[in-house]
Amino acid sequence: MNRILVSALAWGFPMLWYSLRVNPAPAPRSAKSPACWRPQLETGLGTIDQQHRELFEALARLAGDLEAGASGALLDEPLAALARHLIKHCQTEESLMKEAGFPGRVAHANQHQEVVLQVRDLQYRRMKGQAVGREALADLGAWLEQHIGEADQAMAGYLKALHPV
Repeated sequence: MNRILVSALAWGFPMLWYSLRVNPAPAPRSAKSPACWRPQLETGLGTIDQQHRELFEALARLAGDLEAGASGALLDEPLAALARHLIKHCQTEESLMKEAGFPGRVAHANQHQEVVLQVRDLQYRRMKGQAVGREALADLGAWLEQHIGEADQAMAGYLKALHPV
């Protein structure tokens, strides 16, 4: 029997065994680029899909600059461009949801607020002289993929059901 398990059971900590077996530590992240646009993320709403592509392009530009060794003030403009694209996109979606009476509008808008604050935090940290790391960009890309794949697809389905082509 594993020494940790024996020790945990002897001291009355059976949950240590449970957490080690059932909930392993997450695998370390690779230093790969953030997510990129792919056709599976299409919602079927032309304006939304175009804005999604622009968001991924802005994120890729920022990641490319970072990978090329840019730091400090050289990252300010690509980061600001990403923030502008994101805010414009969130406003577009929120207007569409409000007009259509989408029932998940408040929760969806809260997700937008969360990601905008995340990007604003990156800008603030950059302004304070802190580095913008690859992991933060990878997290942002993963967030975008999940949000588009779940929340935006639900919104798009609702909007397309209201106005069939």
